Amino acid sequence: MSQNIVVHPPLQVSDICTYSDITRYFTRKLKLELDVDPYQRFVRGIAHITLECLRTEEDTSIVLDIRGLKIVIVENTSTRKQLDFKQIKGGKFGDILKIFLDVPVTQEQLVEVAVTYETSTEADEHPAGTCFGWLRPEQTVGGKAPYLFTQSQPIHARSLFPCQDSPSVKAPFVATVTVPSGFKAVMSGILVNQKESFETAKGNIQNIYCFEQSIPVPSYLISLAVGAFESQELSERCRVWSEPEIIESACFEFGLTEQFLKTAESVAGFYLWSRYDLLCLPPFFPYGGMENPCLAFVTSTLLVGDRTLVYVIINEIAHAWSGNLVTCASWEHLWLNDGIATYLARKIIARVLHSQNPNRAKVDAFFGLEASIGRDALQEAIHFYGEEHNYTRLVPLVQSEFDPDDAFSVIPAEKGFNLLLKLEREIGGEERLLRFLRAYFEHFKFQSITTDDFVSYFSEYFEALLPDSNLDSKHRIELNNFDWNTWLYGAGQPPEYASFDLSLVNNARQLAQKCLDSQCELLTWHDVEEWETSQMVIFLNYLLASDKLTYEAVKKLDFQIRFSHGRWSRNSEVRFIWLRVSLRSHYEPSVQNAIDFVTSQGRMKYVRPIYKDLYYIYPRGDLALKTFSENRHRYHSIAAKLIARDLELIEN
Repeated sequence: MSQNIVVHPPLQVSDICTYSDITRYFTRKLKLELDVDPYQRFVRGIAHITLECLRTEEDTSIVLDIRGLKIVIVENTSTRKQLDFKQIKGGKFGDILKIFLDVPVTQEQLVEVAVTYETSTEADEHPAGTCFGWLRPEQTVGGKAPYLFTQSQPIHARSLFPCQDSPSVKAPFVATVTVPSGFKAVMSGILVNQKESFETAKGNIQNIYCFEQSIPVPSYLISLAVGAFESQELSERCRVWSEPEIIESACFEFGLTEQFLKTAESVAGFYLWSRYDLLCLPPFFPYGGMENPCLAFVTSTLLVGDRTLVYVIINEIAHAWSGNLVTCASWEHLWLNDGIATYLARKIIARVLHSQNPNRAKVDAFFGLEASIGRDALQEAIHFYGEEHNYTRLVPLVQSEFDPDDAFSVIPAEKGFNLLLKLEREIGGEERLLRFLRAYFEHFKFQSITTDDFVSYFSEYFEALLPDSNLDSKHRIELNNFDWNTWLYGAGQPPEYASFDLSLVNNARQLAQKCLDSQCELLTWHDVEEWETSQMVIFLNYLLASDKLTYEAVKKLDFQIRFSHGRWSRNSEVRFIWLRVSLRSHYEPSVQNAIDFVTSQGRMKYVRPIYKDLYYIYPRGDLALKTFSENRHRYHSIAAKLIARDLELIEN
């Protein structure tokens, strides 16, 4: 494991989402030994944690975050003595493991403890949920074997192993994972060794896999999946993993990954993570993708067959720099991960499109299309929370009710994107801002930072350029007078939205208005047959916002465009918005379609709004509650908690 990378503890950071005192001890490296039983939904583990003492106190105890873990033994690795420990009940973020050291500790001294533990069973799972997504065979594509994936962002790594569960704490790790024969394990690191079909002392046939991640990562990026996987190479550094039944589909859908990665390097700089593999998960993964280093997790709902949803991959690639290499120090600064990644991803997509079609006007129009979809999503999220809600700020105020699960939305991504677009135009263009971002990634690589760090470095970087005649007087004045406070801490809408090419957007909206004016009488399939997914999303979002289509109009629209049974029914992005439009018009045939949709996949972007529409709009009440009650066990615990809150089954 590399010893050359130095992570500087962010001593000024206060992270209310961890019980650990990260200014007292700081994790320097991790070694995990995990024994996974996918049949019993159980993990036994030993976490070897090396911590540096940053400051001394009379009480030398170490505090770690845990949730739903039973601690068996704690040892001081140096003295080989068992240590006293106490499990203390915490609050909504989980519990506390307090370890009492048997020797004094001095400043800068390294201490290693080994914690043997077991995970909770389904029956006694912590009410705040865990990182584990345990799938029964019938929830997988193949239907033959159980499956495990973890989703630790934002604060769920503490249910996989005891840790300082804060994004400000980054450390390299090694891991050994033991699974039953017939299963494979993959992790967010490099596979360095494996031994398959060996017999244990108890006579069990097991497989063992060893991983190493030499680049320091926060706990939320330590991911694990166990299943009946196959894989195929896409390039020398890109591979796809999935269940055998969808490996060919996944290879086709994600076949441009190497091209995307090379284009990303031209935008953001050298890719440091060695490999960029993909794990295509069953549809109950709660997100579109998760940027786990070396092995991004992506949902199989992207497998449309025409690569129309594949740009999700580019967003995950962008996180290799924004989020993974340079990380927000605490969750109120999430925009540093998501906002910058969204900006980068749209610039990367534009370059990919330009390489395929040198027509700059078409590239600009597509950029405008993607930015408009993001703007629509931002405005809907602000409407959901309310204009003055704390979570509509780019940097929310950290208050006692702050919960990063609840605060996760498109707001950090889209409001952050708008800030970056504003800065781009303040300083005189895209290339200047991309040069800054490359310098920013180099300056802060391997570190966790705050918004103040970003603003300070931005100001220092461009102040150094002010004498340069390339930065004209207009841009100097605008830069000096930039209203950081309103952009960063103002609630509600951004101070302004940038203008961009709206030709494709206007085309879709004009057709939607024509549809509204005629109640869909004048619309035909030929009007939309050449459309990309993004144009159809704009079209349907316009109809959704108007809320003026009658039942008969929606029936005609379904017949003409074939949303329920044609090409678009296989596109999860379009199907999702179509269901929302049709439920608003009380279109009864969409009710069963909506039920099928929310019970066949668990992506929160889709299932939360559809459940809310079924509950509050049509048919209202019991059907949504009954459906959720019968299927709650299918969803990842993060999704289940938030859906239950949406349906008023638990308090906010």
